[in-house]
Amino acid sequence: MRLRRGRRERRYALFAEGCFTDRHAKTAHGLLRYGSDEVVCVVDSALAGRRVLEVLPDARRDAPIVASIREALELSPTSVLVGLAPAGGRLPEEWMESLKEAAAAGVEIVSGLHQRLGPELPGAKVWDVREPPKDIPLFSGEGFSVEPKVALTVGTDAAVGKMTATLEVERAAKEAGVKAEFAATGQTGIVVSGWGICVDAVVADFIAGAAEQLVLEAARSGPELILVEGQGSLAHPAYSGVTLGLLHGSCPDCLILCADFSGEDIVPGVPRPEVSRAARLYEEVAALVKPAPVVAISANTSALSEREAKEAIGALSDETGLPVTDPLRWSAAPILEAVLAAPETKPIGR
Repeated sequence: MRLRRGRRERRYALFAEGCFTDRHAKTAHGLLRYGSDEVVCVVDSALAGRRVLEVLPDARRDAPIVASIREALELSPTSVLVGLAPAGGRLPEEWMESLKEAAAAGVEIVSGLHQRLGPELPGAKVWDVREPPKDIPLFSGEGFSVEPKVALTVGTDAAVGKMTATLEVERAAKEAGVKAEFAATGQTGIVVSGWGICVDAVVADFIAGAAEQLVLEAARSGPELILVEGQGSLAHPAYSGVTLGLLHGSCPDCLILCADFSGEDIVPGVPRPEVSRAARLYEEVAALVKPAPVVAISANTSALSEREAKEAIGALSDETGLPVTDPLRWSAAPILEAVLAAPETKPIGR
């Protein structure tokens, strides 16, 4: 099973109507921060006339913001990315009309929504990123034998920065001259890297097999390090199944635990576990198949001031005895160092 068929270079217009500065536009934000494809503009009529870095200073790339798909088409994009995830998972009809306009002009539509746009735009060029391969096998154990070291990001909750941490460690690896492969497991990561499997769209019995196939594919390029993007959380009742499938199927040698300091419940009545407890939990569950210690903590400190963040990170490092950093605010180098220093592990019984 091959997951990469050759990367296609795209010129994106990012469609984020009325939502570009909202967290729901995470796919647009992720492509701007980490992608290599050109971004010719963002479509958001509420911000038209401004530029990306004016309204999203940490985007790392700039582009004009325009009011409509018609204006975007004047900049000759090859693809329109649906860069937001609206409540309920379906696009409003007025947004669909904008995408139909782009499709009629011969522009590819790229979407990571659970809503599949291919059937709704017959005859158009559509990449439904969440559509999984049809030939995913069950977990086989072949992933135990890959030569590169494998690190997986895990979390105390969903939406605490697992993709960001993984991509920032990949960036640090490149800066350090370490050949690393990012294995994408969610729609934004796939749009950024150009390949992967959205594991939340895979039939449950095959999630571990999908994770294993991602690691096997990443290993084919001969990296020193494979970085697997985590999803969900063992503590999240809605997403724990996907998390467990990744934890066992990717056969990691070590784990990077992602946490934040918001103090919010996962869902009403389900509090987030303490970081030290979460670390022990992940290690115990991983060890049922293959030992994988938590070697570092990626802390999302976006809710804190810089002084508060430094104090919180210091306290968490003292509590856990692990290196802790906010890789987006400062550097992922301490996490990379811990991952590279971790020994490769063997599965139970080998």
